Amino acid sequence: MTFFRFSKYHPRTDEEKTKTSNVWMKGHTDSGTVSLLWSQPVVALQILSPDGQWRFVKYVPNSIIVNVGDAMEMLSGGYYKAAIHRVVQPPPDQRGYTRLGLIYFAYANADVKLVPFKESPILQQVGITRKCDDEDAPTMKMWGSMASMYRHSAPKKKENGIEEEVMNGVVVKHFN
Repeated sequence: MTFFRFSKYHPRTDEEKTKTSNVWMKGHTDSGTVSLLWSQPVVALQILSPDGQWRFVKYVPNSIIVNVGDAMEMLSGGYYKAAIHRVVQPPPDQRGYTRLGLIYFAYANADVKLVPFKESPILQQVGITRKCDDEDAPTMKMWGSMASMYRHSAPKKKENGIEEEVMNGVVVKHFN
């Protein structure tokens, strides 16, 4: 399954900026295998770097940003890490512009069980990290359904703005 999403972010009022703390979409990972985002001149996408700092993704003309999602992380046994990202208010010189987004989301087939590909010589060499026991692993359809439901739930708040919840035995973190 795949789908496109078009998004349009208008410049915010001072009241909206205060209400949202300048965060337009909270930190998250995508549930699918990969997401493709067309790079855009109004910079507002940030990734959470390994040192725990949010960093802007630089605009590169005529390029595509590739994000790995949860499903790919599970299928690759952690070899590929899901990209933690968010959308925030652009830098001051870009705040008056409308930001357009075109995003392509790709998913594994609905019946694919999200377990690492144990037969891979690379995974055998580097080791496999599992999010859950193989027998408890969700299918892509189950994971996609659960991931869309969490957006309407109230996860447990943790320190540093991180929220956690358990979906079908898998700990899911939300980065706010």
